[in-house]
Amino acid sequence: MSTAKTADQKPIDAAAPRTAPLPSAGGRPVNTKALMILGGALFATALVVWMVISSGKRKEQFATRELINARATAEQGNLPLAATRFQTVIDQFAGSDAAQEAVIGLNQVRLINGQSDLAAVALREFLATNPAPKFVAPAEGLLATSLENAGQWDDAAAAYGRAFEATTVDYLKAEYLVQQARVLKLAGKQQEAIAAYRQVLSDFAETPVATEATVRLAELTQGQLGV
Repeated sequence: MSTAKTADQKPIDAAAPRTAPLPSAGGRPVNTKALMILGGALFATALVVWMVISSGKRKEQFATRELINARATAEQGNLPLAATRFQTVIDQFAGSDAAQEAVIGLNQVRLINGQSDLAAVALREFLATNPAPKFVAPAEGLLATSLENAGQWDDAAAAYGRAFEATTVDYLKAEYLVQQARVLKLAGKQQEAIAAYRQVLSDFAETPVATEATVRLAELTQGQLGV
């Protein structure tokens, strides 16, 4: 027996789509396939970012480990090997904090070995790269020492002054001022040396080098400290 179709009956497949697009807040359908593609792309991007960050952290960890090895070698007195290890950190981990600190360590070794000219050139090149602020003061301090060893008193005093400006630690500020005053005296600039010693006593009287500043100032002023 057959059943007649009424006029308003529709085929089953046309009654409703099996996968209807999701309505959006504005009434327009949302393309679910596009959303899935976008979601996959975002996940892939996040994964790449995570891998880059993770790789960067591992690189910094390796660099730090090598830096510690280089320091330990220097402390053991094997300066040639220490210099090689510091240079390895600089070459293999360029741009990392460990590499910048290795520059400081390498040039300390050079100064101990009497290579003041080489240290001065390397430190100037390093400072020209705009290193992280925390490395500027020690680099300027070492540069000042290398210039002092070469008898370049004025340049050494200027470098000590820059080291003073770069650090935020009071006892280091006082130390750099005392060193600056000493080379200013060697340069024949006695009044500037006196001013530097007086600044130590007025601004950093509680630091360990204040006693030395008092003695040196008394020598330069015949006991007239004038602080």
